Amino acid sequence: MKSLGVVVFFFIFVTSLNAHESVLHVHKPVKVSLQLPWKYQFEFAGFIAAKEKGFYRNAGLDVTLKEYQEGMDVIEEVLSHRADFGLYNSSVLLEYLKGKPLVLLSSFFKRSALVLLTQPSIKSVKDLKGKSIVISERNDFELNFKPYFNGYGMDLNEMKIVHSSSKIDDFVHGRVDAIAAFISKEPYELDKMKKKYNILNPSDENIFVLQEELFSTEDTVQKKKKVVDAFKQASIKGWKYALSHKEEIAAIIHNKYAPNISLEALNYEAEALNKLILPFIYDIGAIDENFLHKLSESFEEQFKLEKKRTLEDFLILKEENSLDLTPQEKKYIQEHPKIPVCINYDFFPIDAYQNNVHTGIMADVYTIISKKTGLEFIPVASNSEANLKQNLEEKKCKLLSVVATNNVNFKTIKPTSPLSSTSFTLLSRLENSFVDNPLALKGKILLVQKESFKDYLNYLYPYLNIELEEDKNQMVSKVLDGRAYGIVAIDEQADYFIDKYGYGKLKINAFLAKEHLLHGSIGVQKDEPVLYGIMQKVIKTFPKDKIERIENKWSLTRYHERIDYSLVWIVIGVVSVILLIMFYYQRKLKGFNKILEQRVAQKTKELQKANTLLKERVEKKAQELIQKDKILTSQSRQAVMGEMISMIAHQWRQPLNTITLQVSSLQLKYMMGQEISKEEVLQTLEDISDSIVYLSETIDDFKTYFHPDKVPEDIELESLLQRSMKFVLPRIKSKKIKIFKECDKELHMYGYKNELIQVLLNILNNAVDAYENRNFDDKIIKITCKLEGKNVKISISDRAGGIRDEYLPKLFEPYFSTKGKNGTGLGLYMSKMIIEKQFGGTIDVKSSVFGTTFTIIIPQSVQNTPLIATSS
Repeated sequence: MKSLGVVVFFFIFVTSLNAHESVLHVHKPVKVSLQLPWKYQFEFAGFIAAKEKGFYRNAGLDVTLKEYQEGMDVIEEVLSHRADFGLYNSSVLLEYLKGKPLVLLSSFFKRSALVLLTQPSIKSVKDLKGKSIVISERNDFELNFKPYFNGYGMDLNEMKIVHSSSKIDDFVHGRVDAIAAFISKEPYELDKMKKKYNILNPSDENIFVLQEELFSTEDTVQKKKKVVDAFKQASIKGWKYALSHKEEIAAIIHNKYAPNISLEALNYEAEALNKLILPFIYDIGAIDENFLHKLSESFEEQFKLEKKRTLEDFLILKEENSLDLTPQEKKYIQEHPKIPVCINYDFFPIDAYQNNVHTGIMADVYTIISKKTGLEFIPVASNSEANLKQNLEEKKCKLLSVVATNNVNFKTIKPTSPLSSTSFTLLSRLENSFVDNPLALKGKILLVQKESFKDYLNYLYPYLNIELEEDKNQMVSKVLDGRAYGIVAIDEQADYFIDKYGYGKLKINAFLAKEHLLHGSIGVQKDEPVLYGIMQKVIKTFPKDKIERIENKWSLTRYHERIDYSLVWIVIGVVSVILLIMFYYQRKLKGFNKILEQRVAQKTKELQKANTLLKERVEKKAQELIQKDKILTSQSRQAVMGEMISMIAHQWRQPLNTITLQVSSLQLKYMMGQEISKEEVLQTLEDISDSIVYLSETIDDFKTYFHPDKVPEDIELESLLQRSMKFVLPRIKSKKIKIFKECDKELHMYGYKNELIQVLLNILNNAVDAYENRNFDDKIIKITCKLEGKNVKISISDRAGGIRDEYLPKLFEPYFSTKGKNGTGLGLYMSKMIIEKQFGGTIDVKSSVFGTTFTIIIPQSVQNTPLIATSS
């Protein structure tokens, strides 16, 4: 009996051991590897942190980080399965478009990491012509920098490409003119060596490429979906930890991975990478699908690729639920393999029937449903909303492609569960200010295209006056001629609406129903309960990100280039208005002949002569603008012309206002019987003449604005500031503002005088405008200028209460204005372009509750380089 107990005990012990061993086997970490594109450094801190802090281990992974070896092809390492994951640049997308089975998992850098470091004398891409550049690999260099060079009309063949194993040493000793560098590495080394250099950064021109992309292969994703997702999430967690514990991770990298890199260098790299990843703006690892679409289109054109592959398979998808159909539902599909679907009338890009094909977001949705169910969907088009209703009532279709979930307009339709949600966008004329509160729209006529939209908006905003108009051309016509204030459209339609029907005439003016989203469903005929059940089940299998992916595919960039010939008429219209204004003020000036007959007559003749000359110049410049088609084509053609004329109009507005104030002041005194001294009249006429001369000079400035031979000149800063202040002095006096100037009378610089005056006038007038509706006595504007090293620093400050925080990031963007319909949004944008592109300097703004300070820093001696044309 005793021996039996021993046997039983031994059996239980062995069994428990086997069971324990089985558990260990079940929980054994899965071995995977990540191929790095370079040697260990802080660039890979997120993956090192995930490994060292146990994030991979906790996810059930045993991860090997494979350091780059000379001559290695990172993409081939992953394709051949020598590594499960890889980290690389835009080549991943290019190879996918060429047919390689690659999948993008995460994108970590949101700004370009690769830059050009140049010798101090090279300050622009244009200066690189004929110069030597050290690169590592030509294909990668072209992927990263070709769009950047193209923006300046430069070709890579215009430079000397050099390969060197000691590029830093060659650069320091002046043997090469520029090097392609990683912004977190080489600048540190040059700073340590006290070598001066300039940075040419594609990010400054809004040119971005893929540079820290986590990828794998299609079969790895399909076979190891959970492993792939676990690795991705643990890597993102590692990056979050690394960026919030930079010094700790830098020490780990130095001690364990890269002892040859100093802690100081690793910490420098950590701060630089933080500016590339931008963790407080973007979700770490997030993928910008709109950018991928643009980049793929660029690659297709650049490398002459046939457009065969979409980005759907390039992006990792969440696991979808299986479709569990009942025998009755399967039988229904067999008996009804083709399902007629009513397509919404004129509802692109959400739903449309064009060129005998169902297209738009819902067309992609039905393609997926067809793959899941085996059903074939036959589109039934309508030529109006009434015709759509008729087709549904006559049962010409079993489904309505998409319908509002709370639909009450289509009586025979039963909506499924929501597929997606959206809000409304208000479009109105360009001069209208942005509307924050819908109450501001009370009493204004708003147009909608569909009755269901009208019902929904009336429910949310019963105080709004909403009218139905099915014809989009009529909608635009009513808004432009003032019969209606704006058009309310689904958010997904807004950009297409402007692009096709109102480009250059309409803009987005407000957002509605943001907190009460309109949900969209598939509409099923009420007498089709089995089909309704099938659609419901299909919708439940849709991951949310798949719908978002489809919607992003059809989204249209809100800021894009387009040739618009109406800009020519804008040019003519602006010039005509300006001439009418000048004639008007000419007639007013003649009225002072009775006071000082001889003197005023003489000045009037001078003014008439100046006006005639100005008219001839304006007409000549307008004709030149129209005739220079070839030049305009190479500089984004009509977009730049419209921008330039807008700038002329903006610069003329303030001198004309000054003339108005001066003339009105004399006229008012005369009408009130006050004595007007001869000196006062003479001074006023002298000031008006100065203003007219400035207007004439402005014409010349803009004529040569893009001219390569524009020559800088010596500028006495104190005198230039005095001249700038003189233009705004009447406005300053009328608003009881005190202006103080601190500038060394001996301070000179070498640059472009009129352009600098334009910048100063923009900022000064903004400071005056800031005191609008401010009822206090201490209204001050302070101007200071001083020499700091080899740079001149000019500061303009006010005490008008500052600029709202949300406005600051957009302050220098074109057409953004805080003045509502009274602002063009071009002044500060133009000022920034002049200072940065023509002076090679910087313009910055700081604001608080006390006031705002604009700071201009420009070299004391500006190089004689052509102004580079840019287009937003």
